[in-house]
Amino acid sequence: MGNFKDGMTPKERNEAYFKGEEVDRLPCAVMFEETAAAYAGINVEKYYFDADKMLEAEKYTVKELGAESAGINVTLRGMGEALGSKMGYCDNRASFLIDPILKDYKTLENMDIVNPYKDGRLPIILESLGKIKKELGNEINIGSGVSGPISAASAVRGTTNIMRDLVRNKENLHKLLDFMTECNLAFVEAVYKEHGLVCGIGDPLSSANLISAKQFEEFSEPYLIRTIDGIYKITGKKPTLHICGKTRKTWDKLGNMNISAFSVDNCEDIGELKKVLGDKVCIIGNVDPVSIIRNGTVEDVYREVKSSIEKAADSKNGYIVGSGCDIPGGAPIENIKAIVEATKKYSGGIRMGSFSKN
Repeated sequence: MGNFKDGMTPKERNEAYFKGEEVDRLPCAVMFEETAAAYAGINVEKYYFDADKMLEAEKYTVKELGAESAGINVTLRGMGEALGSKMGYCDNRASFLIDPILKDYKTLENMDIVNPYKDGRLPIILESLGKIKKELGNEINIGSGVSGPISAASAVRGTTNIMRDLVRNKENLHKLLDFMTECNLAFVEAVYKEHGLVCGIGDPLSSANLISAKQFEEFSEPYLIRTIDGIYKITGKKPTLHICGKTRKTWDKLGNMNISAFSVDNCEDIGELKKVLGDKVCIIGNVDPVSIIRNGTVEDVYREVKSSIEKAADSKNGYIVGSGCDIPGGAPIENIKAIVEATKKYSGGIRMGSFSKN
């Protein structure tokens, strides 16, 4: 499909692009979490508990798959694990919740805010971030991430119980969400203190596929805002936010939050998102990671990247080409590489907020 050479490093490109300068092509965000280990041929369970294996996986995604950023997130279950929930592990896929720690809300009264230097895998993540920054930080962007409070709570209480609590146990759920917010900020502070890195936020349980707009307003929005504002207070930087699934009904609320960028899932239209949020934040997305990247062809990837660029590249506060969510296991390597190659082909010589079709 062509061989287009970059004229800038990812770090140079990001810095120049968001200053309003012309760059060689659009930034590109290919999202990985635990699947990075699987692609690198690393046992996922061992990866979880070894900072060197985390570094190895990130190096692979950057050097072999074209990723333009690196870092290790807490993941959806990491905070719950640090607080005492029991997880199960597999060789080639993400961990899963076996036994949540908070079966009875009375337990919450005796639970302490996490210590990122001692609890669960958090110290390993902190160690890995230092290694990743040292090894890759000169050319690419390094960061970490936490789950939104309601998503983090799912690994403490269990998702089914959280869904019940939204209706039957609101008062205690609010207490839990307040607690999870403080746990998130404790980790954010440690990451910034130790490595000067900023945490983004992933919040799958805030999706309209799982909760109503009214429930988002009551149980998600206030704690998301506290987490976002807390990150800004600690780091002086606005975090990015990704929410899986349908989010259209909450876009107006997201536009009022102190975020730098919103990453949208592929089930929404990036052009419509631009109309609502493009004058407020950078938008990121949203090539389908399953139907297109895993199950499609290289030609499908090129077509979808081109379509996304044509819809969103002139977004006032910037556009980053990206997958709609994490790249799943089993996607052909050539399809993953094609995301970046197509971005090179279809967005050469561009400035933030303007775009002319080739």
